[in-house]
Amino acid sequence: EMGLRLRQMGEKGTSVKALEEKKVEMLGKVYHMLTLAYGVPPTEFTWSQRDKDGKVVSTDKYTPLSFYNKLWGYDLNNDYVLVMNDPSREYYKVYQIEYDRHTYDGHNWKYLNLPMDEIAKLAIASLKDGKKMYSSYDVGKFLDREKGVLDLANFDYQSLLGVKYTMNKKERIQTHTSGSSHAMTLIAVDLDENQTPKKWMVENSWGKTSGYKGNLIMTDEWFDEYMFRLVVDKKYVPAEILALLSKKPVQLPAWDPMFMGEE
Repeated sequence: EMGLRLRQMGEKGTSVKALEEKKVEMLGKVYHMLTLAYGVPPTEFTWSQRDKDGKVVSTDKYTPLSFYNKLWGYDLNNDYVLVMNDPSREYYKVYQIEYDRHTYDGHNWKYLNLPMDEIAKLAIASLKDGKKMYSSYDVGKFLDREKGVLDLANFDYQSLLGVKYTMNKKERIQTHTSGSSHAMTLIAVDLDENQTPKKWMVENSWGKTSGYKGNLIMTDEWFDEYMFRLVVDKKYVPAEILALLSKKPVQLPAWDPMFMGEE
């Protein structure tokens, strides 16, 4: 409603300054509604740390920032890189999505587009070092919800319907048939004797009774076709790939299909 009113004001010739003032006023109303539902964000809180038996070992006061610095401390803004597999665009190039950011004063999402074999190497290096990762997928494709298995052989739609499906990953992206729809935590990989991945495991957010103890297991073939994003610590990224991040990114519009509809 508020966005509509702003557009109507703009059509009537309202100045940019007046529109910005109105926008701030409207956001104040949104903030007010959120505080009624969830409370005012705390500036300080008390938090207790417990041992494995549940005994309190320390209790301290924190601000959100001091809590982050003590219990996490990583520089999320500079220590990590977002890589993407988007075969509809040129590999080994950096792309930026206009207006796609999580905070008002943040920066646009920037990602490095890499082939799947390169992304797999980064993921394996991180997992071997015990570091889990943010990752995203088109999770609804070929999902056996009861078993928690994602496998291209789960359902034989072609034989059932008598229709051959011929689109590859690039064409599915271009036609909006497939894209990044759900984020999960990549926690494990199964490697053969040649260190080639056979299957992967992610921790999902659908509860412990969903899938395999709350996790999903995907074959490497499925992973190649329906995995899209990975956030990985830069220390696992080869220097020649990191160097690409210094190049000026290709700007993509906010409605880019690879950044629409993710949970």
